[in-house]
Amino acid sequence: MKSSLLFVMFIAQSLFCFGQSDFSFGFKGGLGYSGWGKTLPNESPKASYTPTKAKALGIFASYKLPYRLRATAEATFLQSGSRYRNEASVSSSFVGAPSSPAEVTYKVSRVYAPVRISYDILKTRVTPFVSWGFGPSFVQQASRSYRDDLSPNEQSENLNLEAPYNSELRLAFPMISSVGVRVFDRLTLEASLILGRKFYYRFQADDAVCYEGCAPPELSYNNRVIMFAAAYSILP
Repeated sequence: MKSSLLFVMFIAQSLFCFGQSDFSFGFKGGLGYSGWGKTLPNESPKASYTPTKAKALGIFASYKLPYRLRATAEATFLQSGSRYRNEASVSSSFVGAPSSPAEVTYKVSRVYAPVRISYDILKTRVTPFVSWGFGPSFVQQASRSYRDDLSPNEQSENLNLEAPYNSELRLAFPMISSVGVRVFDRLTLEASLILGRKFYYRFQADDAVCYEGCAPPELSYNNRVIMFAAAYSILP
């Protein structure tokens, strides 16, 4: 519902501003990496969080301001995540052999709607720029896939976002910083860094309060993203 409302607002804004030379509206998409981070003190020294692929697809609306400034609002479907690996070899009494490296991959799908202010470094046909902004991130779905010594085949499960422990994951406000070039005010190529706080997830089927003995929360750095994107303006 929230994601649909965002797109309706963008379409209404573009129709209202149609014909204004300072206004532009278009589509963007990108690929990148997300999820790098530090291991916790109580984890194995051979454990690590490594990047996994990220992708984005969305729309934007932009308006020229004085002094080479530009305001841009976006509504982007963003899929990111992180990968946790533990290379430590642990003996297992069930199989009588060293365990294979544990690996868990988290995937999070969300709508990210930042508002950015950019500054054109030069006023040329190929315009380099820098930008900064932040905005709400609405999580739509989250899941993990994993394998270990007791389950060598990859298994997957969805995160229960309605559980009380996970309710705070639905909304976040990551910051975004970008550098790029704008070609003839139509095509934009940029590299962006999205940074937000790390989250702890609890994969638990019911909504009961978690007492001692239940599964501990798991860490994901899905709010850290490096994105390489291209955008094309269809208005004016």
